Amino acid sequence: MNYHFKFASRDILKNRLITTGSLISMVVGVLSAFLIYIWVDSELQTDRFHSEVDRIYIPVIQQSAVDNINPISAGLFFRLDYKKYPSVKSKLYTAFYTPERIKLKFDNNEYRGGGLIADSTFFDFFDFRLLVGEPDEILDDPSHIVLTKSFSEKIFGDKDPLGETIYLECDRKGYYQVAGILEDIPSNSTLSFDFLVPSQSQEWWSNSGMEFILTNDSFDQSTFNAEVKEAGRSHPQFKESTLSTVAFSDVYFHHNFSNSILAKHGNIDEVNTLFLVAFVILLVSILNFTNMQSTLMLSQLKTKGIKQVNGATKFDFLLELLASRLLYALLSIVIVFGLFMLVKDAYLGFLGITFDKLLLEVLLIIAIGVFLFTIISTLFSIIQSSKLVTSQALMGQLNDKKGSTGRILTTVQYVFAIALIIATSVVYKQFKYMQNKDLGYDPNGLVAIKFFDRLPYNFEDEETYKKDLKAQESSYELVRNELLKMPGIISYSQGLMPFDGSASTMSWKLSGSDFEYTETSLMTIDPDYANMLGLEMVAGRFFSDSLDVSRQHKVVINKAAMDYWGITDLSDVKVASSSWDGEDDPWKVIGVVDDFHYAHLSKKIEPAIMVFFRDVDKEFSVRIAPEQYKATLEQLGALYELVNPSQPFNYTILEDKLQVQYERERKLSEIFMMFTLVGLMISSIGLFTFALYETRKRIKEIGIRKVVGASETQVIGLLTSRFLKWVLLAFVIACPLGWYFMNEWLANFANQTELSWWIFALAGVSAIVLAICTVIGQSYVAAKRNPVEALRYE
Repeated sequence: MNYHFKFASRDILKNRLITTGSLISMVVGVLSAFLIYIWVDSELQTDRFHSEVDRIYIPVIQQSAVDNINPISAGLFFRLDYKKYPSVKSKLYTAFYTPERIKLKFDNNEYRGGGLIADSTFFDFFDFRLLVGEPDEILDDPSHIVLTKSFSEKIFGDKDPLGETIYLECDRKGYYQVAGILEDIPSNSTLSFDFLVPSQSQEWWSNSGMEFILTNDSFDQSTFNAEVKEAGRSHPQFKESTLSTVAFSDVYFHHNFSNSILAKHGNIDEVNTLFLVAFVILLVSILNFTNMQSTLMLSQLKTKGIKQVNGATKFDFLLELLASRLLYALLSIVIVFGLFMLVKDAYLGFLGITFDKLLLEVLLIIAIGVFLFTIISTLFSIIQSSKLVTSQALMGQLNDKKGSTGRILTTVQYVFAIALIIATSVVYKQFKYMQNKDLGYDPNGLVAIKFFDRLPYNFEDEETYKKDLKAQESSYELVRNELLKMPGIISYSQGLMPFDGSASTMSWKLSGSDFEYTETSLMTIDPDYANMLGLEMVAGRFFSDSLDVSRQHKVVINKAAMDYWGITDLSDVKVASSSWDGEDDPWKVIGVVDDFHYAHLSKKIEPAIMVFFRDVDKEFSVRIAPEQYKATLEQLGALYELVNPSQPFNYTILEDKLQVQYERERKLSEIFMMFTLVGLMISSIGLFTFALYETRKRIKEIGIRKVVGASETQVIGLLTSRFLKWVLLAFVIACPLGWYFMNEWLANFANQTELSWWIFALAGVSAIVLAICTVIGQSYVAAKRNPVEALRYE
């Protein structure tokens, strides 16, 4: 065996071109597949680090037959007693406050983060790792607060936070003692928060929240759902409702809940697509590696023939092959591991995920990938070697079926490469389409600022509360007046800016009709909202300070709602909300605005209702003139500091929010682009190998053609055309495949780009140009060769 390793080592060093190409194929293929595996594994393992993940269920409600399901606190709303169900071990109540709605104060500084209110059973459900503190008791004390490591460092720096007192303020307020530190929430968790507060620390929280239930082995979801189905119908707000449960493990990919702590969602189609890309790259790499090794076998035919004549058996050739492949595998493992360590931090940072596997695990995964690659490619080579005939080997000839195999392998590689070009072009085009689509309003220059928080009601000292409220209202009027004086402000309004998740939902119906209550987007705004966004009226009028007052039972709807309810005339049209007295006190429709996009462009524009609610704690949306942008921001910062002394000036730019909204699509397009380039590189190496094989095989043919008068240009044209026809065949096969799969992918978007003809033309032209650049060098060398060298033994 030692002899075989020495012979294989000599062969690898002697044939440097083939060795380099083979190593590139193996290394790039395995590394690319491993990098994709990291992302796919992170997605598929979302929430799987919780040991009880498959036993956790979430009570959800469907308010009517046409509504979506949403989480609900069934114990709070319907007094559902889970103790009646033996298969339910425990219940967990949670409520989530976004950073805009809750803040912590320490040492005269204010800090905002996501706050999770939870029962003491929290750590019975979820395995978030406590760095400091005991999970069984840390939330038992109502005065405790638990911070994540990064949020603790933000507040306390290097100082030990344990025992420090923090003041919490939202719609509740109170002092809390830091009792524990959590490791930062993993990136593959649907729950994300910065601090944890015991629910029993206050009598009630204004956020209605949601519940989780922990079950035992006897739990049957369908039976339980049937038993609780009508539990909410006695409640006046949920007369048509259906209560059920969904598995916590299904939430990430299959339930897009709005306005809940479970706001992070995945896309199983993206996972499947990238898994397919990894498979394609790995397959192309294996085919290419096999092709290159077959070319090497061609150059060694006479040597093998002599060995056969001298008694070498197929087993000897097999040992020789295995020794060679083992050396390739060991070299590849080292190179792949080294390259991964080089790109690891940048790659994980780009994806925004964590990867906590040990280096030994990484090495093991890479080794498994390399050896699988080696085994499959070796099987191909064994099949080819078994067809070798001694007489042909001695003559330096190989059955022309090898040429057919090479052509097939090259064509298959280019089918995948062209399909990847098409896919990348479509993904990128869709991303740019969403970035540039007319949203129905102009997002440029829009900035949101939250000047005031809602004051928590002071039950112990009502007079102080009224005094503080009056002072806040005075500051509120000051802010409104100062905004009007700023020359750089074109317009402003109080109302959430239109981006994904900004609108809440509520069940509405057309009053006096046969329509059922339907889950509808709800926006609380003021009369300046339409002017600030530049919304167009389709019918009726918008809210007006001279005609309307805050919280009056009047609404403006969008055109989608008008079309859904079939409204043609606004006279005496009213809508009813199941949450606000229903048909007993309907709301008058005073106007219809043209549709505008207020959610992700993958979603169609749904019916929306706007109500006039002017509240002190609502954020101000301000449109700033471009030429005075910087100066106006400075003025706004000074105004903010005036009403919020010593607090940092925080603001949100709508264009930035929209960029974040499509961050996932941007990353997907860049991932596709990166691995498409990888696929093209591997395919080009494969074509180069095929060209090398074909020109070597046709040396005598080229010599004869030159002897009978063929010019070098004619020889180059002949050889190049032979290669290009297989690329053209690959293009013909790839186009319908690309069209079908990308049509399926675009079906996920309500607003989608077109599959333009130029995408397919670009893919074809790119492949052809790349193919010409790849084979022209080999064709030129073959054409320049002296025909005497090729024919001297004839």
